Amino acid sequence: MLESITTSFLYTVAKDAIAAIRHGRQRLSASEIVARRQKWKPLFEQEVWKTHRDKVRQDAIVRDMKRIDHYPDAEAGKGISPWFRVGLVGTYHRGVYLGLRWDTLTKDADGTHWRETNYGAEERGDIKVVLLGSVPYEYIDNVDWDGDEYYPYPHIYCYFNYKKQPYEHLGFYTETVPPGGLPFFTEVVAYKEVRKLKTK
Repeated sequence: MLESITTSFLYTVAKDAIAAIRHGRQRLSASEIVARRQKWKPLFEQEVWKTHRDKVRQDAIVRDMKRIDHYPDAEAGKGISPWFRVGLVGTYHRGVYLGLRWDTLTKDADGTHWRETNYGAEERGDIKVVLLGSVPYEYIDNVDWDGDEYYPYPHIYCYFNYKKQPYEHLGFYTETVPPGGLPFFTEVVAYKEVRKLKTK
């Protein structure tokens, strides 16, 4: 009897410890994922439309749910920062597009692959692109739409679920702005492909 209680107690403690370690790695059911998407989709679409319509800054702060108290201190060292500024530029069927930087890409000598433009060699680049991070709605826990005294624009609290980052995908995209409509983005190449070529 005592042995089975001890085993049960140890199992519970171990389970709680693993849950604590995995904090931020949520395991949501399909219905919970759908509920999150339905919750955030109209709110983010409204915010993107408002900033585009009013021609105001599209800044947002992304904050890691596991390290929320590290804000607003700067953190040095390896890995992604617990908070950083991005552009909230659009939405897609699963989540939001966060703009990380504008850049240009150049066709490689093989005529097939894209690589980063070598400005040091006075290359001008063949195509203007924006590096976008795709964040699924289910990675988003909360949003403070008004921000704070440091950064008065949306603070997006995310779970950094994908290799300790909030993005399910990083890619270089072109931007098209139709008359009277919202910008839309077309992927040119995945970030990992460009990075792989640079490493080679």
